[in-house]
Amino acid sequence: MKASARSHTARVLGLLLMMGAAGVLSPARLGAQRQSLPVDLPDGPALDGFDIDRFSNAGNGWFETFHVEETESLSGALEDDRVAADTLLLVIETAGGPLAFLRDQMAFHHLAQGRTGGKDWMATF
Repeated sequence: MKASARSHTARVLGLLLMMGAAGVLSPARLGAQRQSLPVDLPDGPALDGFDIDRFSNAGNGWFETFHVEETESLSGALEDDRVAADTLLLVIETAGGPLAFLRDQMAFHHLAQGRTGGKDWMATF
């Protein structure tokens, strides 16, 4: 191993040891489970086609949902240079047509939802 590689390895190990000493990498933190928030479902009959056996609240409350209230055309955003041509997108199909989301935006929110063409939609990432 070259001296520069050994030096880099030593710095990384030193940093990990300092983080461990500070409690950042403690086994308790590494194994900690995040708890999902409970879901308050309304009383009454569900809409036709809703199968409660497929429902899960896993991850509920972990991320801030992106509530989409307005959309614009991707071509318009590209023409106005508000979105670069090489921007990574997540594209979903809805009742009102395709919707594109910035990958980085979805990496933060993990969940987007809205209503298009009179129908609700949801995207997860």
